[in-house]
Amino acid sequence: MYYEINVSKDGVHLFATAERSIPTASWARKVLEYICEKFPESEGFSVTIFRWEKTGTGFTPEEFFEMKP
Repeated sequence: MYYEINVSKDGVHLFATAERSIPTASWARKVLEYICEKFPESEGFSVTIFRWEKTGTGFTPEEFFEMKP
């Protein structure tokens, strides 16, 4: 799981944080607070935050080769 913060200016994408930048909710709160302070709505900025979750499934080689493509 990780958090991504996106910033746009007047409806145009400006930047987003990298996947590895914000791995926890507590760090996301700190970073989000800082970004909202530096990029205020009153100056045409829009800030959004997403929580992304990734899952995976492990297989033995035998199990993998038995799977249908």
